[in-house]
Amino acid sequence: MMTDPSESGPTRPPSPTHRLEDLILTLLVGLLVILSCTQILLRNFLEITYFWIEPLTRLLVLWSSFLGALVATRESQHVRIDAVLRWLPAPWRLRATMAGELVAAGVCGLLGVIAARFVLDERTYGGTGLLDIPQWSLQLVFPVIFLGMALRFTIAAWRRQRPQVRA
Repeated sequence: MMTDPSESGPTRPPSPTHRLEDLILTLLVGLLVILSCTQILLRNFLEITYFWIEPLTRLLVLWSSFLGALVATRESQHVRIDAVLRWLPAPWRLRATMAGELVAAGVCGLLGVIAARFVLDERTYGGTGLLDIPQWSLQLVFPVIFLGMALRFTIAAWRRQRPQVRA
């Protein structure tokens, strides 16, 4: 695994935003596990099925996977193709990594804008989803996360281009 230059040095305590992301992700995954297990137990032992649990678990999978992607971007643990980077000299590796982050930022930004347009269209023309909640509000995860990832990739590229201060 390639060493990230931003990983050297003392670690800072997590920001309130990071703690909130972690808390929400933990709650979503915990609720997903509880609801899934409850649905299985109720169906198998009591022959009871609640119609709203299955669509809610699908929604929780969607939201937790997107939020997990945002956290992976924050931690620089996202999927990247770095086979070629291993053979590049350090200055070129840094430039190639920055270029990759900027491309990723552009793609995520474009997807965020497209997703925002989709959510606005759903708000205008869409119906209701789970428990009569407007469908567009359940899909807000798309633009929020894509734009958040674009911002994180941009910040990561910016931090890489600054000279590293060594103590």
